Amino acid sequence: MKTKTHYFTFYLILLILVCNSANSSEAIQDKQHWFSLTLDNDIFIGSDSGYTNGLYLSFYESSNTNKLEMPVLTRWMKSSLKEANPRLSYNATTFGQVIVTPSNIEDPTPNPNDIPYAGLAFLHQVGIQDYGVVADKASVTLGIVGPSSGAESTQKYIHEITGSQQPKGWDYQVKDEIVFQVARGRAWKIWASENEHFDIVSGGDIKLGTLESSINVGSVIRYGRYMADTYSSVLLNDDRTTNPININNGWYFYAGVSANYIGNLIYLDGNTFRESPSIGYDRLQFNGQFGLTYAFDGFSISLARNNIDLKKDNKSLARLKEYGSMTFLWRLD
Repeated sequence: MKTKTHYFTFYLILLILVCNSANSSEAIQDKQHWFSLTLDNDIFIGSDSGYTNGLYLSFYESSNTNKLEMPVLTRWMKSSLKEANPRLSYNATTFGQVIVTPSNIEDPTPNPNDIPYAGLAFLHQVGIQDYGVVADKASVTLGIVGPSSGAESTQKYIHEITGSQQPKGWDYQVKDEIVFQVARGRAWKIWASENEHFDIVSGGDIKLGTLESSINVGSVIRYGRYMADTYSSVLLNDDRTTNPININNGWYFYAGVSANYIGNLIYLDGNTFRESPSIGYDRLQFNGQFGLTYAFDGFSISLARNNIDLKKDNKSLARLKEYGSMTFLWRLD
């Protein structure tokens, strides 16, 4: 009972923070509000193990005339951003759940050399400020891994209604632990064609925390229409909470490559402060991605294939990394 009370208090604090974030920016009159639903699943690419599923609900606010107040969880980081007023700013608050499983989910005793069972329930807040050719990102993630994430129940329920095989090894999952992650990123539009139908965006970020600590750098090339106000959204992709979004009428294809060095990742390294399942892996990763986003009349859809393993000898993470993703975004006002 004490443990349940502990986690109930944690979720209550998160809810209060989100409500406070929404109320604090009511004075800005020109804001647009958006809602999105994102589904990640490796079944889209013909697999059903590793990073098995991610489901995210996100709430956005954007402004192109006033600088938005940063989300509650990220305000202590605003001194690291530029002082000038941005051309465009937007915030996102995401509630999500992640499910990670080994390759053989019918084995009641998972292979200790395979990816362990792990689930995460989390709150993620990010603020992005676009200055024209440079954009800054600050984000914070708070969550719970382990049985309290509800990942086991979610996967069993989905597999039951779809007639899929039932996972039998959740007794060996990563144990309960409250986790956090702080991230700071920047993107540069380093080149654009004269008609702005093509551009190249480069960037990187640093993550620190018990959820993940890593350094990532990469570049994305895009082709489409009405892309000037959307290049900064590539900063969202590495958060694994959404795809690059398009909040105005327009569309674009994108493809990118990145290099990522992982210091720790709880899905692979296990619990931070006690023994739990874990595996060894190559910490230097080279990834690819491509996708399409299309917006019209206050609605947007994005389709993507993410974390494509470009390092062919990296067998330990091949199943975990790659996944398909869909995001549906619509304007609320």
